Amino acid sequence: MSFVTSIYEKHLLQQVTKYPSPEHVSLVLSETDLLQKGGFKKLKDYILWCRQLGVKITSIYIDVLDTEETLKSEMIQKLTSKLKEILLKTPSDVGYEIYGESGDVCSKKEGNIFQVYVSVGFGGRREVTNAVIPILKKVKEGKIKASEISEKDIESNLVVKHEPDLFIRSGGKHLSDFLIWQSIYSEFYFTDVNWYDLRKMDIIRIIRDFQKRQRRFGK
Repeated sequence: MSFVTSIYEKHLLQQVTKYPSPEHVSLVLSETDLLQKGGFKKLKDYILWCRQLGVKITSIYIDVLDTEETLKSEMIQKLTSKLKEILLKTPSDVGYEIYGESGDVCSKKEGNIFQVYVSVGFGGRREVTNAVIPILKKVKEGKIKASEISEKDIESNLVVKHEPDLFIRSGGKHLSDFLIWQSIYSEFYFTDVNWYDLRKMDIIRIIRDFQKRQRRFGK
């Protein structure tokens, strides 16, 4: 980092620390983002940057692009193993949960300051579908009536219970199949840099942009 860049980063940091940071930040990546050189290290850096900037939760979606089931399954296992290795090297106050393609917890660690949720190929449509199934079972068993089903019933069965304040798509221009229920009132930010070029300065800028927005929560 050049001297001028360092000074500018400190200036930005002074600005964002004057106001509350988003509590929950979501990030969307593809498998190719992580598998390129330095991709996993960048993910660890990103997590630590969020922690340093006052974010409490980050949820991360890894879009697995392989369409052939065997290859996709092998890729998910490979990514999950590496993610576990990286997350175990984070500070002790960082907790995490890694979810596989079906939504099952593959690995987890308790933390008391900062929480990371990583979804490897487990998208929002699958999450909502899985949330509805046990409710339909209760209807079939006569425990509740179909007319009594509420949004809270669905929300209680979602994997990630927290709604993102800020949704980041690295180098992308469209939405993704992640937290589609929880992100209805989220603020979205599409970066103009790819994952391997992302810097702490960029995350600070994104948070600063969020702080300047007037959130309407659908109103």
